[in-house]
Amino acid sequence: MSPAATFAIVIAGIAAIGGLDMIVASRLPFSVLYAAPVAVAAWSLGRRNAIGIAAFAAMARIATDLRWHGVDLLTVWNTIAWGAGLYALAKAVDWARARREEVAGLEARVSDLVQIEHSFARTDPLTSLSNRRAFVAALQRAEARGRRSGTALAVVRVDLDGFARVNEVYSRQEGDQLLRTVATSLSLTTRMGDLASRLEHDEFALLLYGCLPDAANRVGQRVVDEIAELGRGYPDARVTASVGIACFAPPGPDPDEMMRLAGAALHRARQAGGNTIMVEREWTQDQLRELRPVPQRPDGPRPS
Repeated sequence: MSPAATFAIVIAGIAAIGGLDMIVASRLPFSVLYAAPVAVAAWSLGRRNAIGIAAFAAMARIATDLRWHGVDLLTVWNTIAWGAGLYALAKAVDWARARREEVAGLEARVSDLVQIEHSFARTDPLTSLSNRRAFVAALQRAEARGRRSGTALAVVRVDLDGFARVNEVYSRQEGDQLLRTVATSLSLTTRMGDLASRLEHDEFALLLYGCLPDAANRVGQRVVDEIAELGRGYPDARVTASVGIACFAPPGPDPDEMMRLAGAALHRARQAGGNTIMVEREWTQDQLRELRPVPQRPDGPRPS
């Protein structure tokens, strides 16, 4: 209801109560009903309007006293008492409304902070990618879903070769910018629905749903090529990428073992000098034949 409509209803209510009070005040105590429109005005229209409504209600009550008792000491006392009482009521209800709004505001703020905390708990603040916790949780869900649906899964772990040199030779700000650029590149490399994550420091990971070994290798090679291209901007650091891939035919190992196998492949890629891909597990032809076909997603790979 609009403030104007509320104001009109409150005034009409006071007028109606005043009329009844004028007629039957000697027999029925209608005076207490003035508190209702004053309380409504204080809650809905704010303190200033409520004080005006309280004054109008007090005048209506005083008019009744003058009609029935004339001007005497009782009338004067009632005038003071009713005026003070209705004013105090308006102030009290307005105060209660203000406190309720404050509480509602605090609750909304707490809710926002909880959402922000939840987001930070699952998001890397530098790159805005998922963090390790969110990645492992997504891997657990994907492994369980893969067992039911019979679809493939690949975990790709990426480490930046020469990243420490970027911080040393250029600056930490340049290093942070490189991490953000790599994060953007990985997000564009994956398909819609796949997950890119920053695990820690200069290590990233990709979770590829329904991804067969050949496709996972192509993704890994694309990552190596794109990061090598980014590394051209840091000639004194020789930035490249080591990529370890672990592919799984359902039922695969548990998520911790998946991460370990992909990490082992990454370790071998580092030992090989970097700028290369290593695959920890190859599938047999029998495993490949047993896989259910993976529907092609209409969006396909994102353009780089």
